[in-house]
Amino acid sequence: MGFQILDGKGKGSKAGVGSDNRLLVSSINETIFQYAAEEGEAYFLGTPLITLTTAGENAIFFYDHNESDPLIVENFFTTATTTNGTPTMYAVNFYKNPTAMSVATSSVALNQNFGSSNTLDGTLQYGASGSAFTGGTLVASLYVPVGEYNVIPANLVLQKGNSWGISVTPPAGNTSMPVQFGARTIVYEEKY
Repeated sequence: MGFQILDGKGKGSKAGVGSDNRLLVSSINETIFQYAAEEGEAYFLGTPLITLTTAGENAIFFYDHNESDPLIVENFFTTATTTNGTPTMYAVNFYKNPTAMSVATSSVALNQNFGSSNTLDGTLQYGASGSAFTGGTLVASLYVPVGEYNVIPANLVLQKGNSWGISVTPPAGNTSMPVQFGARTIVYEEKY
């Protein structure tokens, strides 16, 4: 008898081989984000709707990562419903490693597996009109349209001790622009 692949669960079954000499298998293909959600390690980080009353830069989102495993941000969204400023575009500014945010309200990450009691170890805050960051480096600014739901791929990785901040700069002349920000994330634990 030749080489045999035995059942790893102790049920005594053997792997089948088709007439074309290929192993018969059944598999499930899922993304790492689907797997993390099933394991209770996928989180939504975000803000409520925040009304910005100036045309200046306003810090709206801050997260300081304290998990031993990295946090991966797959994508994020931002939306602003209306503005009286012109043009009807606003800037979304990305900050690397800010240390704090003024006028901040603490928040909690939402575990995307409602049956899981896992929580995210980190500091999550949202700002208000006039909030600002302490420290950090501005690494990118994106200009997006008002009145649209803007989803942007990120593939951002935060190691323990890294922080991430988002600020918004409304268009000139703005006195009232409701804005919201959110991100889809997972805690990535190397299994292999």
